[in-house]
Amino acid sequence: MAVVENSKKRLPGRGGVQSVEVGMRLLKALAAIGGRATLNELSASLEMHPAKAHRYLVSLIESGFVERSAHGLYDLGPYVLEFSTSYLSRLDPTTIASPVVERLSSESNEGIILCVWGSAGTTVIRWLQSRRPISVGIRPGALFSTTMSAAGRIFLTYLPREETAAIIDAELKTLAAANHPLAPGGLDDIERIIEETRAHRMARVSGHSIEYVSALGAPVFDYRGDLALALVLFGFKSSFDIDWDGRNASLLRAAADEISKRLGYVPGDGGQT
Repeated sequence: MAVVENSKKRLPGRGGVQSVEVGMRLLKALAAIGGRATLNELSASLEMHPAKAHRYLVSLIESGFVERSAHGLYDLGPYVLEFSTSYLSRLDPTTIASPVVERLSSESNEGIILCVWGSAGTTVIRWLQSRRPISVGIRPGALFSTTMSAAGRIFLTYLPREETAAIIDAELKTLAAANHPLAPGGLDDIERIIEETRAHRMARVSGHSIEYVSALGAPVFDYRGDLALALVLFGFKSSFDIDWDGRNASLLRAAADEISKRLGYVPGDGGQT
């Protein structure tokens, strides 16, 4: 479908510089084509005369927003990466996640926890109570077990081992002393947890930290492919759908993927591979 150059009429009294708008339409056309394009392809997509398109492309090349290959093909230039990276680096994951989390709460009717990895481990930064009556005392700043919570298992799986090793070792010793029936018994069990979490792109626990609570956790990645957040749904063990392919899992995966996309994450860049 062609992008018509004059599809938007300038409103009376509207400010702005038309030449800048034309240049932006050329950049958007290049991005939409998804690869290198000829001058004729670009001008046709905008219904713009090739000579006019060429003049704008020359300026965009000089500014670094566009590059031209030896074969005469045009593509986005190196400054576009710098420009977009600067924008993405300013995004606050918690703020970006907020509207998605609110919608997930409404759709699922379950409790929601948002966690980051802090100096002391899995740290709660936001908590939304379930619409069903369930009493779980959680506050921002609270710490969760890295091996026994759904959020912790997300960090356990997707963070570099050197970042989690000390906390894992300490927890294994504590859990061994407590003789918890659901606790991992050693590093072999930890590896099985990691394999399961990667296989389903999700972690789950049922009665591990709190006897009557089940939870599912999903990873949220940023534009670098690094793990930014762990998003968790939780509810009563007796009624919470914990199936890997159940409704809760589907809603949670979709929400985590949407937040990741808003943070600039492109699948295959690191986190989920």
